[in-house]
Amino acid sequence: MMSISVLSLYLFVFDIKIGLPQLLFIDDTFMLAYGPLLFLFTQSVLFKHYKLKRTDAIHFIPFFIAVCLVITTILFVDTRSLSQTINDFYTQQIPPNFRIVEILILTHIFYYLYRSKQYIQRVLHKVKGNYSSFNQAGFKLLKFILNSFIVLFLLSLMHSMLPFIGIKKGLIITLPALVVFMFYFINSILLRMLNHVSNESGEITRAFFKEKEKYAGSRLSQTELDAFKKELGDYMKEKRRFLDSELSINDLSVELGIPLKVLSQVINEGYGYNFFDFVNKYRIDVAKSLLMGQSDDKLTVQEVMYDSGFNSKSSFNTAFKKFTNLTPTQFKKGSTS
Repeated sequence: MMSISVLSLYLFVFDIKIGLPQLLFIDDTFMLAYGPLLFLFTQSVLFKHYKLKRTDAIHFIPFFIAVCLVITTILFVDTRSLSQTINDFYTQQIPPNFRIVEILILTHIFYYLYRSKQYIQRVLHKVKGNYSSFNQAGFKLLKFILNSFIVLFLLSLMHSMLPFIGIKKGLIITLPALVVFMFYFINSILLRMLNHVSNESGEITRAFFKEKEKYAGSRLSQTELDAFKKELGDYMKEKRRFLDSELSINDLSVELGIPLKVLSQVINEGYGYNFFDFVNKYRIDVAKSLLMGQSDDKLTVQEVMYDSGFNSKSSFNTAFKKFTNLTPTQFKKGSTS
């Protein structure tokens, strides 16, 4: 898209005529495909065993329609009249119907970007409600990719619109900005992918994601909630199940004999946490105890991480900072000083 946009701008700035001016609309046509592609890519990263469905083709209907329109203009529209229309664009005499199309294309792209970011938040909420650990790097990478595409799209849009509003000198700023950001984006992705060691995409399946909230419609009384809360707290302290880095809410449900929807409600309403933070609170308490030297003064921060139930340094640091407002190293120095 960007290369075609830059080419069309180059032709305009240097007043170069081409035999088929219809081709200048190709970049707008492909813009209708990028939104759905990013949306489906987001789902492929978020969900385990993700496969495209035939119904996913619905997302590309606007793109297919636009392609057909471009082909129609190539075959049937008079080149001279189309050249005049394009010249009107360049002289800022844009017909109202073309402005409407531009607005629809922009709305289409931002709709899919919004849907993609919304999916990330919803899946993250679902995962934290059911698992005590997960691959946070994958979510961060996906967020970075989507945010970068938003910046690239806005820069490309600005670069494309400047000539039409009479600010050609602005191209001197926007074109280098596009090149620099593209360089930064590509290299950042390569570096992040090298550090992203997971071989499996997604934390949950699409079917599990579509399940309703586990305790929706539950009529658990306050007395029952308090009783289950005490049972759960006693079990966690006695069995120290939080030291299992792969612990899930389903594991606890089976071990305690408490229905899954009830256990989820107890953790959310009784403790005020999702399952992920509920388990990590216990882990951080153990880590704090180890770092304060009550068990072994010679333990390193990494050893404390594993001994408290974490299997990821980034997850350990994030959780520790969340519950103590300090990094593990800062806490250790403060407790020994």
